Amino acid sequence: MKKVFLLLALAAFAVSGSAQIYYYHTTPSRPWDGNNSYSLNAGLDFSLVKANFGSNASDVDVKPGFAASFRYEGDKNINERFSWGYQLELGYLTQGVEYNKTESYSSKTYHSDLSWWDLQVDMRLSLSYWFGDVVELQAAAGIFLSPFYGVKGDRWQTNAAGVEVSGTREEQKASAFNFGTGVSTMLQAKYFFNENFFLSLNAHYNIGLSFFDKEFETELARSNGGQNGIVLLGIGYKFIH
Repeated sequence: MKKVFLLLALAAFAVSGSAQIYYYHTTPSRPWDGNNSYSLNAGLDFSLVKANFGSNASDVDVKPGFAASFRYEGDKNINERFSWGYQLELGYLTQGVEYNKTESYSSKTYHSDLSWWDLQVDMRLSLSYWFGDVVELQAAAGIFLSPFYGVKGDRWQTNAAGVEVSGTREEQKASAFNFGTGVSTMLQAKYFFNENFFLSLNAHYNIGLSFFDKEFETELARSNGGQNGIVLLGIGYKFIH
């Protein structure tokens, strides 16, 4: 009798376990089952629209900077040519800027030479088209967040001839949380050496919507609704599911 009871208990446990496994694999909340790609990228970050430094600023020169990112992509096939997916990207961006600014209350003119860096998180949806089995052309759009930034450089007073006034040089430095947001768009081309390894060339066009920088006001390229471009070369690996 004990053996019969034990067999019945094992059978009930097996049926219950099978039901749980079946439920797990059919529930709408199951994990992503598409393909996954990871890539490292590096290139240039440059301003497309001159920053707004106020009416008393002159000789503004925004310089291109270094850009690097780590990108995760998920994608699923729609048919043999098209696929859709999403992207999450963590970027490190830099730029430089030089400008003159005259203080309205003292009529003194100062020259600033600053460098700036920013952490940026992009979230985008994507649509891809395949040319054969080795070339993928992709368009993506979404939003970006800039949670942290830093600024460093020097400022000094200049005379009417633009020459530095001795003893007026002072260091400019700040790092703080930022509340920058904006629209993130990207075009990307990938070349696959095989079904897993690929090289990529991607161009970004970002439009800043809001930036809050109390200490340096609007002195950097993405401030006050600035627009910037990023061009990156990358290498990545794709996991096929």
